[in-house]
Amino acid sequence: MPIATKRKVEAHKSAPVKEVEPEALPLTEEPAAPPKVTAVVFSYDSAPALRRCLAALEGSNERAVIEILVVDCGSHDESPQLDSEFEGITILRLPRYFGRTKALNIATRTAQGEHLFFLTPEVEPLPTTIPALVARLDADSEAAAVCPLLIDTETRPHRQFFRLPTPSTGAELIPVEVEKTADQVVVEYATFDAFMVRKYFFKGINYLDERYGEFWSDAELCYQIRRASRKTVVLPRVTALYTPNSPYSETSKTILEADRLHGLAVFFGKHYGFMNGLLFRLKAALRALFTVRIGLFIAVVSGTKIDGSQSEIL
Repeated sequence: MPIATKRKVEAHKSAPVKEVEPEALPLTEEPAAPPKVTAVVFSYDSAPALRRCLAALEGSNERAVIEILVVDCGSHDESPQLDSEFEGITILRLPRYFGRTKALNIATRTAQGEHLFFLTPEVEPLPTTIPALVARLDADSEAAAVCPLLIDTETRPHRQFFRLPTPSTGAELIPVEVEKTADQVVVEYATFDAFMVRKYFFKGINYLDERYGEFWSDAELCYQIRRASRKTVVLPRVTALYTPNSPYSETSKTILEADRLHGLAVFFGKHYGFMNGLLFRLKAALRALFTVRIGLFIAVVSGTKIDGSQSEIL
C-alpha cells in the first residue's frame, strides 16, 4: 500500500466518532374531548340576570366538560358584551328578536355537547345541578329529558310543570305539583326555563318546529318525547334558584299574546287535527273582537308569530 494512502487510512481510523443526538419530534397535542353538556341560555335585555346566571354556570362542578352558549336576541343593554367578563363562554349575537324557537335552533346547531341544557337568565344552577342531571340521563336510558326543581327567592317552587294542552283545555294550562322529597317524577310538559335533553333525540326530531315563534316549542318537544315512549323526568332534590324577571315592554303584550295563541293553534292542528286548530284560532279571534282588542284580533286572524319582522318586541 502506498505510504500516502496508508496514512489516510490510519487517520480515518483514529478520528473520533461523533454521537449524533436524534432530533426531538414536535409534541402533538391530543384533541380536546367534546363537552359532555352544552348550557344554552336564551337571553334578551337581561344583563343583570344573565350575569348572575353565567356566574352560577361558571361555578358548576365539572366545569371543564360544560360548554356555555348564550344566544342573544338583539339586546339593547350590555348583554352582548358579557363575554368580556366571562372568557369561557360563547355569545351568539342575533341581529333581531327572532323568537325563542328559532334562536334555540341556531344555538343547538352550534352546540358540541352530548346533552343540551336549555335555561333562561332567571335561573342560577347550583354547583351540583348540572352534574346531577347528566348523571340521571346517563343512568336512565328511558329518560330523554330531565329537569331540576326551580326554587324562587322565598323557597317556593316556580311553576314549570304542566299537563300538555288539549283542545278541551284550550289556553288554560293545568299545573302539576311536584313532591319535593320524591326521587323523581315523570311529567308530561316541562318548560324551557331549565330543561336538559339528549342532543341525539333533539336532532332526531329535526330540531324544533319553526312554525312556533316564542311559545310552545317546549310543549312540542315534550309531546314528541311522550310519543316516542320516552320520559321527561323531574328530579325534585336537584334544585336551582329562580329569580323572576321580565324584559318585555308594555307595547309587546299584544304580539306576545298573538304568538301564544298562534302557537297553540299550530299545536292543536298538528296533533289533534286541522279542524281543532282552526276552531281554536277562530274562538281566539272572536274573543279578541268581543273584548275590543282589534290589534290582537288582526294578529290572530293573520296567524302572526314572532319571527324577527316585528318592532313591538323591541
